[in-house]
Amino acid sequence: MDTQGTETWQFEIGSWITHRDQPMPSLVMTRQRAGRLGELYGVRSFALVDPNRDRMILADSIKPIDDAAKAICLAHQSGLA
Repeated sequence: MDTQGTETWQFEIGSWITHRDQPMPSLVMTRQRAGRLGELYGVRSFALVDPNRDRMILADSIKPIDDAAKAICLAHQSGLA
């Protein structure tokens, strides 16, 4: 049963996010519940340099994209975002 349409999530699929501790401009691609760990997001990095473009990350480690992350974001620099 798909209940994603009625559940509340911290971030929507397609949201631009970054890491809480350092710039990591990324796009939310997937999301799932991780039990007591909370929400788990699959993100694709759009940083200028990032050897690991795809990663899974807990919601506690991310926040909405900020200016520091936009400054190193391929999509924002090219006008796609």
